[in-house]
Amino acid sequence: MTLVLSASVASAQPSDPERPQSSDTAEPDRFTFAQLGLGDSTTIDLTGPRTRVTVPSPAGSVPAMLTGVLTTPAWLDRGWVDVESGGRPIARISLDNAAPTTPVSIPLDAAPTVDGAIGLDLIPSLIPDDRFCPDPDAGAVRLIDATVDYRGEPTVPSTIAEFLPAVLRTLTVFVPAEPDRETITAATLVATSVVHHYGSQPVQVRVQPDSALQGAAPDGPFERSVVLAENSDAGAELIYPVEPAPPRMYLTGTGSDLTDQARLITSNLADIAVATAAVAGPSAPKAQLAPDSATLDELGIGTVTGTGARTATASVPIDQTRLGRSASNLSVHLIGSYTPGVGSVRATVNGSPVAVWPAEESGRLDQWIDIPNSALSRIDTLEVSVDHPSTTTGGCSSAAAFTVTVDGSTLVRSADSSTPAPLGMRSIPQALMPQFDIALTDESYAGAVRAVTMVAGLQRLSSRPLLPEVVSMDRALDGSTPAVVIAPVADLPDALTLPLSSYDETTFRINDPENDTEATELTVDTAQPFATLQVTSVQNKAVVVASWNSAPETVDTMLAWLDADPARWFALDGDILFAAPNTDPVSLSSSALSGAADSAAATEDGSSDRSTAALVGAGLVVLALAVVAALVFAIRSRRSARAPSRHTGAQ
Repeated sequence: MTLVLSASVASAQPSDPERPQSSDTAEPDRFTFAQLGLGDSTTIDLTGPRTRVTVPSPAGSVPAMLTGVLTTPAWLDRGWVDVESGGRPIARISLDNAAPTTPVSIPLDAAPTVDGAIGLDLIPSLIPDDRFCPDPDAGAVRLIDATVDYRGEPTVPSTIAEFLPAVLRTLTVFVPAEPDRETITAATLVATSVVHHYGSQPVQVRVQPDSALQGAAPDGPFERSVVLAENSDAGAELIYPVEPAPPRMYLTGTGSDLTDQARLITSNLADIAVATAAVAGPSAPKAQLAPDSATLDELGIGTVTGTGARTATASVPIDQTRLGRSASNLSVHLIGSYTPGVGSVRATVNGSPVAVWPAEESGRLDQWIDIPNSALSRIDTLEVSVDHPSTTTGGCSSAAAFTVTVDGSTLVRSADSSTPAPLGMRSIPQALMPQFDIALTDESYAGAVRAVTMVAGLQRLSSRPLLPEVVSMDRALDGSTPAVVIAPVADLPDALTLPLSSYDETTFRINDPENDTEATELTVDTAQPFATLQVTSVQNKAVVVASWNSAPETVDTMLAWLDADPARWFALDGDILFAAPNTDPVSLSSSALSGAADSAAATEDGSSDRSTAALVGAGLVVLALAVVAALVFAIRSRRSARAPSRHTGAQ
């Protein structure tokens, strides 16, 4: 990528003294820890030296006060938690056993800002009640319901390099009312790059037509807008709608020139774009092959330590998006140490045991383990536990804390999976790496909204940036690149065979991925609009399909429901998300549904018609509830040897 700066530089912008400044009595901006990307709670390590909390500090606006609640272990007699920043003590929080929680208020004015953030070290000193044995696992000290108040007026960006603040609530992308493929691609690139840039911060991404620009309210200090426009002159420029509001970034160009500008926002070149206008040169990213092996340090996990009484457990998250692909044949060379003593070492994946071996007197951890492909998911928790048998002596000494450490040099080795297994929601987005195509039968403004909402949600699942490109339907399905397809059922190609299909308005077919010849049918007596999000494969590549049968607003409502809470993307399971009016979407598994139908068919005695409530109560055909919501209707389940339909809804 090349970058050409215009003559318009920071000094050409209005100077700071001309901007109104907030007074000391202005209402502070308040963010929860979750909004800052710090999670819902923070567990304070009781065995290590300190727990680090990093709070973003936007230019011009500084964190002033941290408030929250500390939980108190039942075994505590008294104690305190020291709070330091930059080696300087800034607070001491006293704890006692009078209540299970302690409210805290930590002033942050004295905390230094380094690289746009302040670092807080929480250092516990706890004295247990002599009637109890302390158990760090059962009685953790957690910081919950934490919020940070910011004081001061955030600095208005004066260059492209300063466009994105340290904290962002909302990104608005304005697109033409009739965008072309390159414009929709540029919109998805802006969305994925910004969502990736902010990591766990739940940035809301909105899409608006450019016709709404004229009456649009100026952005707030923690909001940003990007305007995409087709123009023969390619470039990126900051335009200030009104002072002291932040500028909007206008990205212009045609074809690949426009997508080049879209990649500028979070690229390394943005740091040197110390001007209000610039032109980015060609920057089409090359697909990078994921390495066959990487250490925990290289994967950004680092060294993991666990403690416990008699049993110490270190939990290592293995994220396939960090591996950069859908993986198979996963093996881990565990390197580390543990408290010496008689006992055993266990390795489990997602709670299932995969290996056990005797503990060594040396306390050295040096062991290869293999993880079965059937156990793999998007994120797998590898737990390494050291079990020490109980001693015969009494008192707290017999429940002394043991430690196990998995070093950052631990090697994770994997192979590329030709077909993600199991193929379902847990296989995305890693099955779409390193880049994927998007096919839209409706390449309009509405299609752009759906594409941006989809890729923003998929990006929230990934620790690496996703690289989408809008292409034709034929290219998406015939090529070797994974794909996302967004289309009404009537326009879905015959090449797609999905887990849930329908060949008329009231009969659904569940295609068992383990059985290519038989399908389970479900007939309802009321036709309803519905939408689905499904995962399948075409020519051994993953394809994610969002479709609807009769009303496009059903798929829009489904995507809006997912987008309203990022946790909903993480919770997706099975291979089908089914949405119907008047009820929340539900995750379904085609294997489980077809298995339930097998059981019903085996005992069918002429009375197989039953109410939806009975089916849901039995937990067998959840689909029936989703189809008609609160309506009660009869269903009929049967086995069929007919060839499965290749469409997912009524036509």
